[in-house]
Amino acid sequence: MDLVYAPEIAATIAVLAYIGLVFAAGVSDILTLTIPNRFTGAIVLLYPSYVLSTGQPVDWFGAVLVGAAALALGFFLFSFGWWGGGDAKLFGAVALWAGPNAILDLVLTTTIAGGAIAVFILLQYYLPHAISTGFFRFKAAMPKRKSLPMPYGVAIAVGALYGAFTMLKVS
Repeated sequence: MDLVYAPEIAATIAVLAYIGLVFAAGVSDILTLTIPNRFTGAIVLLYPSYVLSTGQPVDWFGAVLVGAAALALGFFLFSFGWWGGGDAKLFGAVALWAGPNAILDLVLTTTIAGGAIAVFILLQYYLPHAISTGFFRFKAAMPKRKSLPMPYGVAIAVGALYGAFTMLKVS
């Protein structure tokens, strides 16, 4: 094995580990509506190995600032009850990996995925009621926001996975 490719392989392994952790966080959110700290902590702790092993320049300081800002935004949303604490931490962790160059892609992809998930959840609630009462006589009350669980971590994971696969193409 040629030593020139060793850093590139290490960076690819780091990205693949990141993909596995993000996927596990998303699955956990689907199954339990919680994202364990071990996933977000491992995502953050894995980032330096990627930075040190990639052969490309990485704005790690900018990434730390973006991650901190995303974490602050996540906790702002948490303080109003719009997100869970695990969602806030996961968003901060994946924003670290996105960095300043890909944060808008992360936010856009996460927003689109979140909208699709919300529509799916609402359809699961409303469609059986609409069919049983007739579409034209449908007058079911809108459920309270807290009564319909929304796994935002899944949407965040979709955005992070999109970015990770983009990173694999580049490396």
